[in-house]
Amino acid sequence: MKYVTEAVHASKTYLEDMHSEAIAMTSAYDFASAEEAAQRFSGTQTGNVYSRFTNPGVELFEHRLAALEGTEAALGVASGMGAYLLLGLTFLRQGDHVLLASGIFGTTTHLFKNIFGQFGITTTTIAASDLNAWSDHMTPHTRMVIVETPTNPLMEIANLRQLADIARKNNALFVVDNTLLTPVFQRPIEFGADIVLHSAGKFLDGQGRCVAGALAGRQEHIDRLRLCLRTTGVNMSPFNAWILSKGLETLKARMLLHEHNSLQIYQWLKNHPAVEQVISTFDENHPDASLIASQQKGHCPIISFRLNADQAGTLAFIDRLGLIKRCTNIGDAQTMITHPATTTHCRYPAEERNLFGISDNLLRICIGLEEPEDVIEDLAQAMSPTHPQSTLRVG
Repeated sequence: MKYVTEAVHASKTYLEDMHSEAIAMTSAYDFASAEEAAQRFSGTQTGNVYSRFTNPGVELFEHRLAALEGTEAALGVASGMGAYLLLGLTFLRQGDHVLLASGIFGTTTHLFKNIFGQFGITTTTIAASDLNAWSDHMTPHTRMVIVETPTNPLMEIANLRQLADIARKNNALFVVDNTLLTPVFQRPIEFGADIVLHSAGKFLDGQGRCVAGALAGRQEHIDRLRLCLRTTGVNMSPFNAWILSKGLETLKARMLLHEHNSLQIYQWLKNHPAVEQVISTFDENHPDASLIASQQKGHCPIISFRLNADQAGTLAFIDRLGLIKRCTNIGDAQTMITHPATTTHCRYPAEERNLFGISDNLLRICIGLEEPEDVIEDLAQAMSPTHPQSTLRVG
C-alpha cells in the first residue's frame, strides 16, 4: 500500500462504525474497575488514563503522521516550539552542546541559545549547507544536530545524508524540521534522520486553524519524549488533533497544488523588472540544485524575493496588495506575504540580519490555493510604476 493511502486509511478507530472519526473531547476515562485503574496507572495494562498522557483522537493523528513520515511512531504536541522544548528537556543535560542551522526559525534559536543556555547547554549556529563547518564544530559534548531544509526564508538546503553521517559518527541525535516540505515532498527518515519535527499548524493543517506541533521517529525516542510530555503538559488538544487528522487526508493533493501555483508565480516574479532577486528551490541556478533534485520530491511553496526598493518602498508595496494577506503564517489556503526584517527577524540586530541575508527589501510569500492568475494580478498592480503610491525602481 502506498504510504499516502495508508495515511488516509490508517487509524486506531475508537468508534468502529464511524466513517469520519469523532473528536475525542474528554479529559479523563472511566475504568471498568479499581483494579483496571491501578493497572493502567502502573503501566501493566495499556489504555487511556488521562488526556494529558494519551487521547484516542491524538493517537489517530500520531498514527497517520507516522505512516506518512515512514517512522515507527509519532507524538502530537501543543505547538512547534513545544516540540523543540520537549527535545531539549528529554535529551539534553548540563554541559551538552547543540549544533543548530543558522537559517532556522528565530524563536528556535532563542530557545536553544538563551533559554537552554541558562542551564549550561551551549549552542553553535552553522549555515545549513556548510558541511565542513558542521564537522569542524562537532565536540565530544555535541548531543544534537538540528536542521531545517529548506531554511525559511532563504531556501538554503542541508545535505541530510551527509549530516546524518556526521551526527552518527559523533553519537549525536539528528533532528530535521520538515515543516516546509512535509512528508509529501521529503521524508528525512530515509536520509538518516533520527527525529522529524513539524510545526503542524502550517501545511499539515493547511487552513491556519490551529497551533500544534509533532515529532516522529523511532519508538524508543518517541517513548522518552512522551514521558516528558506527560510531565510538562505540552500535549496536543483533541480538537486540534481532529483538525490535523482530517488535514493529513488531503495533504498530498494540497501540496501538489501549492507547488503548481508556486511555479507560475516564481516564473512571473523572476521576469518582473521591479524584482531584484527571486529565491526559490525552483531556481535552476540554485547553488544546491542537484541536491534539491535528489533529496526532494517536490518544491517548497515559499518564495522569497527582493524588490528594487528601500525599506519604505518595500513596506508601501505590501500595503498596496489587496488579495494577498499580510500575515506571518505559512501553509495556508490563502497566499500570505511578510517582511521578515520587521516581523519574524525584527529582534536580530541589523548587522546580524544583513549577515543572514535578511535585507530591508526582502519579502517572503507563501503561495496558497487560489488561482495563480489572481495572485499575479494582485502582485502586478502593487508593483505597477503607474500606481500613485509606487516608489519601486523598474528596470
